[in-house]
Amino acid sequence: MLEELKEDIEQYKIMLACYEEMQPTDLVEAYEYSKTFLVMADRWSEIAFNASKYCSQLECSKTDFYNWAYQKYRNLQLLHEFCRVVYRQGNDSLRNDDYS
Repeated sequence: MLEELKEDIEQYKIMLACYEEMQPTDLVEAYEYSKTFLVMADRWSEIAFNASKYCSQLECSKTDFYNWAYQKYRNLQLLHEFCRVVYRQGNDSLRNDDYS
């Protein structure tokens, strides 16, 4: 269980680095990141839900772990929404340029 958590944390860090490098014109990346962030948000929701199981192995308080995991979940939700907006606005802009 802790190995999976370590992998989830590593994936979270990698995706944050990818997000930081994303440009507003990277529509394909924004679409792909949007999907990835949504899947990762679901996973972190599950991690937060199972906080008591993780806490027994990590020797920390359930509240602290839950809050930490929930913050990751919320960040991923926001990143998903942002990437979705970037993709939609860029896609609409390209369509409008084609009609001009």
